[in-house]
Amino acid sequence: MVGQAQTPQSLPYRANMTVLDVMIAVGGLAEFAAGNRAYIIRREGDQEVKIPVRLNSLLNGGDTSANVPCDRATC
Repeated sequence: MVGQAQTPQSLPYRANMTVLDVMIAVGGLAEFAAGNRAYIIRREGDQEVKIPVRLNSLLNGGDTSANVPCDRATC
């Protein structure tokens, strides 16, 4: 996890991990983070794919539809 997290850090992957799990582990967003402009970068073959994530909606608004599952390569 990099960027405007309270405690940016590397986290070990575990099965069924989601963005919410990651955000809890890093202590949430920093004060001036633009959480609804966040994204996950995944590699699919030789392509880099950006997946938008609405972190403010998830963390501050309780919108669980904004939660995204992680995979071994990203999140």
